[in-house]
Amino acid sequence: MIKWLLMTSLAGSIASLGLILLKTKLASACGGRSYYYVCVSALLLFLVPLHVQVPTLYPHSLIPEPGVASVTANPAAAEETKALGPPVPSGEGRRAAETGPSLVLSAEAWILGIWVSGFVAMLCLYFFTYFRFKRKALQGILIDKAGGLNVLASHNVHSPMLIGFFKPHIVFPMTRMSMEDYELALKHELIHHKQKDAWLKLFAVLVNCLHWFNPLSYLALANISEACEYSVDEALSKTMEPTDKKRYSEMILHFASQASPAFNSGLGQPKKQLYRRFKLIMSRNKGRGQALAGIVTAFMIMVVSLFSSSVVFAKAPQPITEYSGGIKTYYNVKDTLEENIQSALGQTGMGVFAADLYIDEYGLKLDSFNRAEPSYKVGIRWKDKNDASVAGMIKQTFSVQDRTVTVAFAEQAAAYKDDNVIKKMVTNQIEFELKYASKRFNYDHTAFIDELIRRGVYVIDEILSPKEFTFHLSQNPNDDITGYKQLTAYDKKAKITDIFNNSVKLPGSVSDRITDGSEGVQLGKAFVIPSGETLALDVKETTDVSPTISLAVIDEATGEAVYWNPAARSGIRSIFTPGEANANRSFKIVASGEEEDVARIEIFTYKSGIEETQLSPGSLPRANLRPVILRQQVR
Repeated sequence: MIKWLLMTSLAGSIASLGLILLKTKLASACGGRSYYYVCVSALLLFLVPLHVQVPTLYPHSLIPEPGVASVTANPAAAEETKALGPPVPSGEGRRAAETGPSLVLSAEAWILGIWVSGFVAMLCLYFFTYFRFKRKALQGILIDKAGGLNVLASHNVHSPMLIGFFKPHIVFPMTRMSMEDYELALKHELIHHKQKDAWLKLFAVLVNCLHWFNPLSYLALANISEACEYSVDEALSKTMEPTDKKRYSEMILHFASQASPAFNSGLGQPKKQLYRRFKLIMSRNKGRGQALAGIVTAFMIMVVSLFSSSVVFAKAPQPITEYSGGIKTYYNVKDTLEENIQSALGQTGMGVFAADLYIDEYGLKLDSFNRAEPSYKVGIRWKDKNDASVAGMIKQTFSVQDRTVTVAFAEQAAAYKDDNVIKKMVTNQIEFELKYASKRFNYDHTAFIDELIRRGVYVIDEILSPKEFTFHLSQNPNDDITGYKQLTAYDKKAKITDIFNNSVKLPGSVSDRITDGSEGVQLGKAFVIPSGETLALDVKETTDVSPTISLAVIDEATGEAVYWNPAARSGIRSIFTPGEANANRSFKIVASGEEEDVARIEIFTYKSGIEETQLSPGSLPRANLRPVILRQQVR
């Protein structure tokens, strides 16, 4: 929300400032009507967060961060890791928590609260001023009817004006004027009515209220009022002779006075604005070319504004690491280069493959420090070029840093052979691996990848869209079912019991000893999970200070953890469905962070689906009865 406000405020400000600084030249070149509608169109930039991709500010750099150790999942521990949730990189400086639970309002919440207060205050001020003025202005006598509108004369106005939205009135000051001046002023206000200027000014006022913190929004509002008069002047004077234009200008000057409330359309204007109006009225009409000039001007201003705001809000390039987008093939430092190549190509008893790999729109892996929206879940591996299993697959070649990489698509992935995200994934992985170097272990990763490219095929076994994402499930000795999956827009949230949904300040976790997850702060009150219900723990948002958090489901009677995910990252839903032994028992949720930090978490129960029930014993991998911290280890 804050980013939307800042982006739209900046884009709208740039456009409005350009229109204000160049108003005399633009109004003369485009015509009063075109300039008016260009100004109204520019207000849309205060509302619509349009964004263009700036090629030079690609959000990631494929240069690996120096000093990051090579850390990849041990295939032997894969089943146990699935039981507890996604692994986490080992952190430094974790400390014990000594503070109690603390629900917090984030800085964003405070800022939004202040913004909403300002918006409501400005809106009330505008409408109070308007309705008070309208009530006084309409205390007059009916003197005429024109264009279906009542024409009044009132002591409470100083110049002719159009007042009202649904039942507008034209109000004249109680003063002497010639019939010629009266008719000119009446025509002027009827054009305001025809152009729906009261509604356009209401739109401008709402934009100003939304961006009350931005001084340029007030200037934009004032400029809309002035441009509105340009438009009416042009419509009324375009067929006039010079002498008539002079007479019309004298009539406007006669009614010059202080401005009325923003919603009204009147002839009274400050003297500097009057000078600009007179200059445009007396200028020669230029015909149809003005409309084209207006369109070109609007387009150019929009492009400049969007480009400028996009540059300001473009993400700074970030180095890719294994935990911020990089995909790396496992290398066992205890084996030789040739042994690793054979293992990676599936020529030994234990192959190497990437499981639970989610990627974003840039083809980068979702991980602790790349908490983006998922585009696909993929399964990838290397296979020997002579392997019979790849013979019937669809193949493509990719040129990456002067290497030719052969990519094979299995049947489940064949439909994505021309997908741009998949092409980015392959290119990004190869570029990352060719530049990767471990400071902790002395081996040549580039030589390893070069040999895999020469002797192997990069195989994509499957590709799943977010709609197809499923839980990775495990079953413990008590027949409790646990699991986790990537959160997507397709996840239903039919809550039965709402346990917690807020931002919370989490203490740092314990780093010097293994625990069962019971240390931390309690989220929400204790609750009961009846048979047939599943507990969902959604980590909505974390920060780089504590990219993963610990979430434990504690049995209140025993004080022991029945489920623990020590590495729940942002965008992950963990679930716990109690077996018969644990159904209808009372539980509580305890959480902590890698470091003391704020996280946004939602916890609730919902009716268990077929996926979490109706599973026969032994149909799922078994988890340890006592959960322990699992970290990916370098061998």
